[in-house]
Amino acid sequence: MRGVMRILIQPIGDLEEDLIFSLERGLADRFNAQISILAPTTLDMSCFNPMRYQFNSTCLLRKLKPVWITLGVTDRDIYADRMNFVFGEAELNGNRAIVSIYRLRSMDSRVTEERLIKEAVHEIGHVLGLKHCRNRSCVMSFSNSLAEVDIKGSYFCASCASKIRAYLKE
Repeated sequence: MRGVMRILIQPIGDLEEDLIFSLERGLADRFNAQISILAPTTLDMSCFNPMRYQFNSTCLLRKLKPVWITLGVTDRDIYADRMNFVFGEAELNGNRAIVSIYRLRSMDSRVTEERLIKEAVHEIGHVLGLKHCRNRSCVMSFSNSLAEVDIKGSYFCASCASKIRAYLKE
């Protein structure tokens, strides 16, 4: 048995505290985990691509300390190799994940919070060994646009939830 899951939220850059506290509550609601918010850290400029005016998500991900599950959160635009942008990235069966609020923002702060929670839960799902789900209402459904983020739910479908329970019992 793996014991109590711990999730560390690592703000990267200047983020609104309200968003981070909303994320903390959202993660607490979806995982039976101890959640802690770490002191904000600065963006590592070695991950910045001036040609794209974006930060490389893989580079930022590798800068996070792999303690328990560490979720980096930034408000900067991020991309992964061969992608124009990503909402987030994670180590499959690893310890680290990152999400960006940059493309998730809405004029309605509640929509922004909901989108951030969905993408954070999705990336932590990858850390817990889940791959993308074909169930469009499952939080593990792949999203390549805001419309796809908005359509999916913020919880795991029954199949993905059972895989997480099995993973946590290992």
